[in-house]
Amino acid sequence: MELSRSDIPGSNLIKQYKAGEFLINDVLYTRSIIVSADNVFSDWRPQTVSELDISDFERLAEFDVEIVILGTGKELVFPDFKLLSPLIDQRCGYEIMNSRAACNTFNILIADDRKVIAALLSG
Repeated sequence: MELSRSDIPGSNLIKQYKAGEFLINDVLYTRSIIVSADNVFSDWRPQTVSELDISDFERLAEFDVEIVILGTGKELVFPDFKLLSPLIDQRCGYEIMNSRAACNTFNILIADDRKVIAALLSG
C-alpha cells in the first residue's frame, strides 16, 4: 500500500507498507525496524508482539523522543502493559496500532517536525 507524504527532504519517510515489508525512502526492509527522522535501525530483535520483552522497550526508551509509535504488524495486538514501564518511567508518550496506521502516523508526525520513532514489527 502506497503511503502519503513522500516529499519531505532530509527525513526518512515510509513510502510503502505491505505485510512484513517497509519501503523507507528507496530501501526495502523485510524485518522489524526502528525508524527515526534520520536513522533506520534494522537490527531490532522482535518480529512479533509475542517476542517483545522488557529489554525491547528499554531500548526504545533510550531514544530522546516525544512519542514512540509501536506498529504491531498486520493486526493491532496490545503487548503486556508491564512491558511499557520503561517508556512510562521516561515520561515518553506511546501509541500502539497496526503497522499500516503506524507508518502513516509516523509520516504525519515527521512532517510536523515532531520528535518521534516508529518501532515496526514485521510479523
